[in-house]
Amino acid sequence: MIVTSRLVRAITFLACLASTAFAQAEVSRIEIRSRETLGDSSAAMQYEAIRGEIFYTLDPLAAGNQRIVDIGLAPRNAAGLVEFSTDFHLYVPKGGTVSDTLLYSVNNRGSSLLPPEISLDYPLTRKGYTYLVTGWINELTPGADRLRLHAPIVSNGAEPVTGLVRYEIISNRPGNNINIAGDNHLAYAPSDRGMNEATLTKRVNQQDPRIAIPREQYSFAIVPTPESNQPMVSLVLDGGLEPGLIYELIYEAKDPVLSGAGLAGIRDIVSLLRNGTDDPALQTQLSNLAVPNIEHTVAWGISQSGRLLRQFVHHGFNEDLAGRKVFDGIVPIIAGAGFGMFNTRFAMPTRTNGQHENLLYPNDYFPFTYGDSTDPFSGRVDGILSQSRLSNTEPKVMHIQTSNEYWVRAGSLAHTNPQGTQDAQIPDNVRFYTIGGSQHGSGSGIPSSGRGFGQLPSNHNRWTPIANTLLVAMVDWVSDDSTPPPSRYPKIADGTLVASHLDNGTINPDAWRPLPGYEHPKAMYQIGSANFGERFLEQGIIDLHPMFSNDWYGAKVPKVNRDNNDLPQSTILPPLTAVPLGTFVPWNLRNPVSGAETELARLSGGYIPFATTPAQAQASEDPRPALSKRYSSPQEYLREYEIATDALIQQGYLLPEFKANFMNIANENAEVFEEPTP
Repeated sequence: MIVTSRLVRAITFLACLASTAFAQAEVSRIEIRSRETLGDSSAAMQYEAIRGEIFYTLDPLAAGNQRIVDIGLAPRNAAGLVEFSTDFHLYVPKGGTVSDTLLYSVNNRGSSLLPPEISLDYPLTRKGYTYLVTGWINELTPGADRLRLHAPIVSNGAEPVTGLVRYEIISNRPGNNINIAGDNHLAYAPSDRGMNEATLTKRVNQQDPRIAIPREQYSFAIVPTPESNQPMVSLVLDGGLEPGLIYELIYEAKDPVLSGAGLAGIRDIVSLLRNGTDDPALQTQLSNLAVPNIEHTVAWGISQSGRLLRQFVHHGFNEDLAGRKVFDGIVPIIAGAGFGMFNTRFAMPTRTNGQHENLLYPNDYFPFTYGDSTDPFSGRVDGILSQSRLSNTEPKVMHIQTSNEYWVRAGSLAHTNPQGTQDAQIPDNVRFYTIGGSQHGSGSGIPSSGRGFGQLPSNHNRWTPIANTLLVAMVDWVSDDSTPPPSRYPKIADGTLVASHLDNGTINPDAWRPLPGYEHPKAMYQIGSANFGERFLEQGIIDLHPMFSNDWYGAKVPKVNRDNNDLPQSTILPPLTAVPLGTFVPWNLRNPVSGAETELARLSGGYIPFATTPAQAQASEDPRPALSKRYSSPQEYLREYEIATDALIQQGYLLPEFKANFMNIANENAEVFEEPTP
């Protein structure tokens, strides 16, 4: 059950206490498929890379497992337990520094890149942490070394479970056959009724009327997938799909999987590595892993994976079956203000809501803040940490996001009231860090002329080293109570968090000062209050698929300076934005080639370089000062850039080991300055 009220949470907490004595460790065995040593015996740092599969059993009657949606409908073995498994990668330090901290990485769509895989000299590798990543998504196709969840199908005995599902499909190129769940993703097969009564509509923008497409003009291509219990489902449309249009497919599906098992798997393996077991067979398997003694645990996740961490805690999974804390700290990175369809019937874990796509999907909904707040539309009082506070399993939190998440993922709602009229009270165990001038994914630091699916060149700002530095700060915070760097994020109270648009619909000049020759957004992403049916909040079952909302929460965006760059007092500025060579735009508009060119490009930012000389600026009517007015020489630029980098180090937002990388970027970018005329 997904717990939402204080009364139900309290009852569940007491039930967990009563059942603690009967709880069993739910990892049944660990199979190692491969192991190799990274680094030779002469290296200062070595890691052992272990890959394999973890097998679990779930007691469907245990109080701690009642939060898994549809656990009562899952098949049981002869012992009355539910079985599932996950793939895993484990990196164990073997030489040099060996830490007592486990860092769990929530993989993104089956992919992960852990520090020991980057380099044995990488700053986080040299900390000697143990790294673990496990599969938690069932809908991924096998292959490409994807980490997957292997969960059972739930059923009503001999009868399949059915329900309406909704797929929004947007193609960026012409074609008449498209995977409805996206590349490398699986879906749910239609029932016989679903096959006959499916509906398909199209529209240009979210607010446009839906145009029905006759049933005889489209069909399904359903292909069973080896090594998976979900098929690949494609939509075949006569005449093809138009790029950029929103196609909405609704049909009755069958055979949902036990998606919440992925969250339970994270809970149980981390608890096992931290607390051990009395099971002799498991003790032997653990000793074969040779994991150092684990005293502290931290989880981090990027984008979708950060949303998973927010939901993991909100749904009570940070309490193991014995009532112990699973993670001491969590670090959601670029998660925005949302959750996800991670623990629902007919889950679609990789769906992401946006201004142009997947609007009103059951991913983004109240509560948004870590502390308690009140939903103005339902009157509910809740917070992401509420349940863990009751069970004394509350983690420390670092919420890290870029300015892009404010525009495309309503990120401000994580630290304001739902109306967007007041700053929220931030709990003492929570820190907020907004990285300015950045897009959703960290860039290389080197500009590119490539536009991808956007109208502007991609935002190349590099922010990963800052996020990784804060991850180390989280470890220090939970292990020895070292004070982390202070929160830095835009606020309503000081005027650095503002509306994206004015009441008349025009762009707010505090959010963006229009530039000649460049279009700007007509709207930002806003979260609507939606009704998914009476069973959604308590049981995770989606009975309604809302088509519109009359009630919208009040998301806002960071205020910008005269160059349209973010402010240093309200955001952490990487040196590329603190000492800029252009405007680092936190949004981008869709490329006309991809269609719907007035809409925000998905999770994208842009870059608009400064003119080199005043004459060039005047010719293009660019009001921003030219480079020659900002820096007298490349050497001055590099001096200011190094000062900005050193300031981040001094403030605790950047490890000294990352300085060389940022300076190499600066030296390459300094080539933009014109050579003096002889």
